[in-house]
Amino acid sequence: MSNNEEIDEQYIEQEEAPKGPSSASLFADKIKNWMNGQNKTILYGVTAVVVIVLCYLGYQYGIKMPKEKRGLTAIYKAQMLFDMDSFNQVSKMAPKLADEYSGTKAGNLAAYMAGSSYLYLGEYKKAIEYLEKVSFDDKIMSVQAIGLLGDAYVENKDLEKGLNQYTKAAKKSNTEFSTVWWYKKAARVHEKRDEWKEALAIYTKLKKEYKDVEGNNDLDKYIGRAEAKIGEY
Repeated sequence: MSNNEEIDEQYIEQEEAPKGPSSASLFADKIKNWMNGQNKTILYGVTAVVVIVLCYLGYQYGIKMPKEKRGLTAIYKAQMLFDMDSFNQVSKMAPKLADEYSGTKAGNLAAYMAGSSYLYLGEYKKAIEYLEKVSFDDKIMSVQAIGLLGDAYVENKDLEKGLNQYTKAAKKSNTEFSTVWWYKKAARVHEKRDEWKEALAIYTKLKKEYKDVEGNNDLDKYIGRAEAKIGEY
């Protein structure tokens, strides 16, 4: 066989041999596989979101809202007694309602009534326990709860926490009267701690910025006392 015949024969064999996948087709397959994986990820993600939304709606409309309605009905009597300052009776009802309807507006209001009643009755640790649970969206009620918690801390001899609550209530207040009220309480805590410079700073601030507020006409007396105490050191 001549050399040319051998070459022709090899060429024919190569042409007839099965061809492997080209690099282009391999790349295309990889793209398809990647896209399939991405589609599954997206599908799983969408499914998870749908499940979360359905669970949330189920909780809101199937559990929370009915519980909220039951709670508002249940606390009605306690609220009437609270409005009449029947704190002894409220203290027997409101704590149970606060615990039973925890996580609802009704439970939040019951916790406030329980804490306030305990504070009035001199049971300061219980007052703290329930007032710490309170969180109102309404700004006036929110400030009131913060300040009452300060009262409970101070009565329980925790002056540091009481001072923090009074200052927080004063800063959050949206009326001048409320601002002055809670700042004065903060100043008196400073006095109890012999922090007369800090007390004087508050009284001076109130005289400068809120001198025309009702009930703020006794500041000169407090300022004089603070200055005298500072002069002793």
